[in-house]
Amino acid sequence: MKTLILLNILFFFSLIYAQTYEVEKLSGKVNILNNGDDIWQELKLNTKIGSNAIISTDKNSFVKLNANGTTFILKEFSAISVSDIKIMSVNDLLLALAMENIINAPRKKENNKSNSTAVYGTDEQKKAAELNKQNDMGIKRLNGAKQLAENGMVESAIITAIEIYRKYPETKSNTDYRIYFADLLFKKGLYEEAFDDFSSIKSLPLNNNQKVYIDNKLEQISKKLLNK
Repeated sequence: MKTLILLNILFFFSLIYAQTYEVEKLSGKVNILNNGDDIWQELKLNTKIGSNAIISTDKNSFVKLNANGTTFILKEFSAISVSDIKIMSVNDLLLALAMENIINAPRKKENNKSNSTAVYGTDEQKKAAELNKQNDMGIKRLNGAKQLAENGMVESAIITAIEIYRKYPETKSNTDYRIYFADLLFKKGLYEEAFDDFSSIKSLPLNNNQKVYIDNKLEQISKKLLNK
């Protein structure tokens, strides 16, 4: 039943938000990963980009996209799924958050047995290199999500960040990003969601300023929830 609901929600969003962009301007190294591809390709000027593509910029790079007069500039050291460049309502956001709750629901653990526990140095090096790549991409995508918010697409920024936390779990320990997106929930009046998020952030290693900020924010949200 949960799977059916999830598929219906995904289909709903894919119908409403599918859009094709064109590369209007770019500078530096910009890459694209098209849906179904395993290898990143260099992005070229005037390229048509479907909604399922992911775009990534290196340092000192940017790309300007245009879809029927609607433009979006992806700044340096950022990445974004083109499908996330969209205006959403608060109701759309709540529906997307419900979908994320379904995805993140606890599942039964499978009893996976390995025939060998040996770990070789080369395997460890490969794993470390892959982890570094994942870390960089997670941060890049959070940078892209912030730029959505800066361009007025706050609801999309929030759900994009939550998806990134799921796909790149190491990003959940980055306190500055977590606070930024939790604040967006608060500004949108989603106080219960913001309270849960700030409570989760409180368990991370924090400096004194962050501790004071989060404690004050939790107290502020608690008062708003009591007065609802």
